[in-house]
Amino acid sequence: MDDSLNILHVADNSYPSIGGVERVIHEVAKRQASMGHRVTVVSQLQNFSSLRSSTFQFEGVTYVKLPRIVFPYLAFAYSERLNPDVVHLNSYLSSSFFSKWGIKEKVVRHIHDVYTSMFQKYFGVNIEHLASKLEKRWTERFDYYMVPSNSTKKKLSRLVGNHKKVWVIPNGVDTSVFRPRHEFLLKRRLGLKEHAKLVGFVGRIALGKGAFDTYLAVRPFLERDKDTYLVYIGPSETLGTSGQKSALRKIIRQAVLDGLSSKLRYVPPLNDYELASAYSELEVLMLPSVSEGFGLSVLEAAACGTPSVVYDSGSLPELVDDGRTGLIVKRGDVHGLTLALGTILGDNRLREELSHNCVLKAKRYDWDNVVSEVTSVYRQVLNGS
Repeated sequence: MDDSLNILHVADNSYPSIGGVERVIHEVAKRQASMGHRVTVVSQLQNFSSLRSSTFQFEGVTYVKLPRIVFPYLAFAYSERLNPDVVHLNSYLSSSFFSKWGIKEKVVRHIHDVYTSMFQKYFGVNIEHLASKLEKRWTERFDYYMVPSNSTKKKLSRLVGNHKKVWVIPNGVDTSVFRPRHEFLLKRRLGLKEHAKLVGFVGRIALGKGAFDTYLAVRPFLERDKDTYLVYIGPSETLGTSGQKSALRKIIRQAVLDGLSSKLRYVPPLNDYELASAYSELEVLMLPSVSEGFGLSVLEAAACGTPSVVYDSGSLPELVDDGRTGLIVKRGDVHGLTLALGTILGDNRLREELSHNCVLKAKRYDWDNVVSEVTSVYRQVLNGS
């Protein structure tokens, strides 16, 4: 195609690491490649000790993995060698290199969330003053920004000012894959009967994502209902890929103390088809995150007919229609999570109504439309919009 672009995505982590940001990058990149664009994703190797770069192709996209110890500089050096038409920058670590004159004119800085005063609650470490300064430094020196939600745009504007060009483009969902399914793959995998009730958490099993709050909220149902189980699906270690402290060990320890370890299940990241089947088997998805730039798992679950219980954090109220596609609870109110969960689990008619509304809402978020909007942003940037 004559108007094809040479597109470089730069990210701190990418496929096969599985998290919301990594999924978004790959969903966008593979569709851009299918449209005839040349698409490369550069990120760092997961192993700190590896000093040798690696390159592989996946679904039409070239993935380049660079040594972690010198990733920021090497990512910029690779960009200079590749000479892309546009740089889609998801990376914090290498952002300083890409904010220089001579390249930042063709950089779209993609901000998936702004943490500001939420660092300790989200990451589990008390470095709020330093972290806020670093976030501002790694964020503010660009002209063009892309965010997934209006709440993230508001937070970004407070950080960099209102004079920057910011496009709000929500993430998407592939409804040809993520749709209600009835294979019971997850229950068979876990050795559970079809009538078992599963409450799930999907994503990085981290404190800031609300993984431990989820356990505390679901615990009363695990105690009194022999057929209810709590399932965590996602990477067990989160520090190296996101800076977030893993909650899995803390959850397991507490479950042992509570005598509920047999009611807890952990499943490593699944492929899309398996994940869609898993979402479909959940009674409710829990995502009580303290800060959420979008909440992709909520959208994917909705496409599969599964309602969510969430905190009123970040973009989550934009994705969950309270009382129609799930229930929203004030941030930090674990007892409120328990009550909301009980409301859904105890009312089959309400659960069916929420499920129907979820599927309808998810249809508004189509990845092909999202990618068309992203490509339109590239064109505007290249035209000096």
